[in-house]
Amino acid sequence: MCSRSKSGDPFRHRLSTSAAAATPPSRNGYPEPVVLKTTQETAIWGYFPTDRAPVLTVDSGTVVRIDAVNQSGVSAAQGPVAYFEALGVPADQVLPELAEVAKNPRPAGSSGHILTGPIHVRGAEPGDVLEIRILDVSPRVPYGVNSTGPGRGVCGDLLDTASDRLLRLDPSNRYYSFGHGIKVPFKPFAGITGVAPPTSAGFVSANPPNRWGGNLDFRDLVAGTTLYLPVFQPGAMFYAGDTHGAQGHGEVDQTAVEHSMAFTAQFIVRKGASIEWPRAESDDYFWCMGIDADLDVALQIAVEEAVGYLVEATGGALTTADAYALCSIAVDFIVAEAVDGNKTIVAYIAKSLLPGR
Repeated sequence: MCSRSKSGDPFRHRLSTSAAAATPPSRNGYPEPVVLKTTQETAIWGYFPTDRAPVLTVDSGTVVRIDAVNQSGVSAAQGPVAYFEALGVPADQVLPELAEVAKNPRPAGSSGHILTGPIHVRGAEPGDVLEIRILDVSPRVPYGVNSTGPGRGVCGDLLDTASDRLLRLDPSNRYYSFGHGIKVPFKPFAGITGVAPPTSAGFVSANPPNRWGGNLDFRDLVAGTTLYLPVFQPGAMFYAGDTHGAQGHGEVDQTAVEHSMAFTAQFIVRKGASIEWPRAESDDYFWCMGIDADLDVALQIAVEEAVGYLVEATGGALTTADAYALCSIAVDFIVAEAVDGNKTIVAYIAKSLLPGR
């Protein structure tokens, strides 16, 4: 079944001018952010608890900068400092909180990700939508790591030894030097952006993405885009982590450029705009997502979501048959993430397809 918004198209809702102007803009053009640092107290290993006390509570419309960390090296037997020193990083360039966070107990069944949160957004209730306007994603250190090896990624038997590759940013933060004259464009985003799941879901690892977002690893959720997540718990209870500096769709060797970032976003509660699966948008696209362990099922969900969205966005001017046909001839369905248990398929609906939008 196609999921439908209770009040039509949630993308039509926008923060009012008066609300946006309530806080003076910073030099970046958005309200001065509340800063949430990653510490032993604000970070947890990779799972989404439903009963964890918020580490920050904010009003709808608040801008928050999360000084997130990537998990690379945190669980290394020698500790993160020695891990990065072995890759050529001076000890004074290793974030000190990595060693502190490493001391936190890791629950059985949790992933190796480090999450910061949760953030409680006042007014959010189950059935609402949390709008996350991504304003900035900036490097906290000048390097990232890609790690793979036997049994990892979509071709687990391709390698017979582990590979840990340090990638350094150029001084202008434009690209990573991969070697052999190859420059990988710097395109930072947060791999994990999620809310607390429904209590009925039980213990939820942060590894597989799902309806609450989580480890979407959708590389196009960069600064200037907006993510919409369904709310399952009071306050939404938002978490972020697994920040990346670059990634190909699919993340096929299991990791991206794993890179600690500061993630800045504005959190807005949307009442009466319920959605079933995560959605997102940029200046040029609407994105509908399908997520499942079975790639075929994930694609089916993404198609149903895209069809439902097109019918909603046109106020029913497009029938289901019209929308299905339009998806087949004008919408791309991309494997955004293929290595974390559940697969994520994203429908790319060009805004130019819909007149007047």
